[in-house]
Amino acid sequence: MGTKTGKYLKRKYLTLLILMLISIPVSAKEMLILLSENHAVHNTVAQYIEKNTLLRARIETYENYPYISTNFMDTVQIVVTVGARACETAVIHHKVNVHVICTLIPLQAYKTLINTHQHTINAPQYSAIYLDQPIKRKVALSRIIAPNATSISTLFGQSSVIHREDFERHGEAFGFNTHHSFLHESQNPVQVLTPLIQRSDIFIAIPDNAHFNRSVARWALYITLRNKIPLIGFSENYSEAGAVISLYSTPEQLASETLNKIRTFTQEGYLEKPSYSNQFTIKINRATARTLRLDLPTTEELFLLLQEVGQ
Repeated sequence: MGTKTGKYLKRKYLTLLILMLISIPVSAKEMLILLSENHAVHNTVAQYIEKNTLLRARIETYENYPYISTNFMDTVQIVVTVGARACETAVIHHKVNVHVICTLIPLQAYKTLINTHQHTINAPQYSAIYLDQPIKRKVALSRIIAPNATSISTLFGQSSVIHREDFERHGEAFGFNTHHSFLHESQNPVQVLTPLIQRSDIFIAIPDNAHFNRSVARWALYITLRNKIPLIGFSENYSEAGAVISLYSTPEQLASETLNKIRTFTQEGYLEKPSYSNQFTIKINRATARTLRLDLPTTEELFLLLQEVGQ
């Protein structure tokens, strides 16, 4: 009896051991999501990614990154950073075997980070989904909503000036005369915006730092409406405040694009190059459109037309 019991227990122990070994992956696949701040938008992106990935995800704020245990980091395949501050932390504390995807970060901020630290990191280990929209897409939208317009303008700040060459190139490609000015922090936005907008058929708002965005938005909306010039904004708030149309990517769309890069990496073994989001949202202010006497297509029609344009 004792012998049979001993054999039974031995078989049971071996079965449990085999099941335990099978349940342990040969190569653990972990993902670390770093937040720049505990903010609703950042949390939305992180939770969307966590919910829709096959990787085991852990969410931390950027301050904790340097102190995460080596044992855990040895299991991490990829780090996804949400916001510029988290991306900067991942770059500064570069880890040899970890790949990084930065999302919810402007093109200018990402390029500055990579260029600044190019001698201490391996650039192919880094990629990004940019927060802003490609200039080509904005200019194409301008041509669609105002087919007879001849001139287009924008205002650059210290960060957004990186887009100047693209603005001129794509503006000319779509048949526009391009006008732009640069706003220094010490300048009065009204004095810079007024002559710029008055000699334009369309004004495109391009995001810069928070102070610049607040200063420009208020007066650009007022001056364009007073002069009956269409303004293309870069957020939902812009259209709600009076811009005839806005072009932007939602947190969910940015998270979805980030997931596409994650899947490519886990399935193909390499990171795709940094890019703008292929997913975007168009918001029309119909009241402003009526004021400007613009007969605009539906958002669905505009979306399909812009998809054909690409980045």
